[in-house]
Amino acid sequence: MQVYLIRHSEPTYAQVNNANFTGFGRELGELTAHGIELAQQRAHDPLFQNVQLILTSPYTRALHTALEIVRFNNLPLKVELGLHEWLPDISGQRTDTDEEAAAAYATYQQNNGQRIADGGLPYESAVEVKNRVTNVLAQYAQQYDCIACVTHGEVMRQFGNHRDVDYCGVREITVN
Repeated sequence: MQVYLIRHSEPTYAQVNNANFTGFGRELGELTAHGIELAQQRAHDPLFQNVQLILTSPYTRALHTALEIVRFNNLPLKVELGLHEWLPDISGQRTDTDEEAAAAYATYQQNNGQRIADGGLPYESAVEVKNRVTNVLAQYAQQYDCIACVTHGEVMRQFGNHRDVDYCGVREITVN
């Protein structure tokens, strides 16, 4: 199955900052006006002529990006929990602050995506991210020839040698 991984568009966290949200509340950040424009531009990409289904992460920035794409392409959309971004805290509690999450990510990067025992927050390893997303995508491989998946930069980095992924950037992979 051909899969187009699409990074969500440009987010803003002004609302969640004003509401003093932490942990999973941070994932409710919306798109900027420019982010909406970027998503609308991506929606006109000819790649969607072959797409049969769009999957999306449940995080607001991905959902809004997917919404803009669906509006222009009249494609079915399905939210998949397993397409979420890398987790700085896999305990399920996720009450971390921005500073703690940034420290966990720095440790994650310093250790090439491997989790270490004394790394502060129990962050998700790169292998866990890739396995989680691969398991989600594999569920669709027998039913579809081509899907698009709106997800996150760190997720996309697990499927190729991609250092930086622009907002609404696309990477193509094959899932069997």
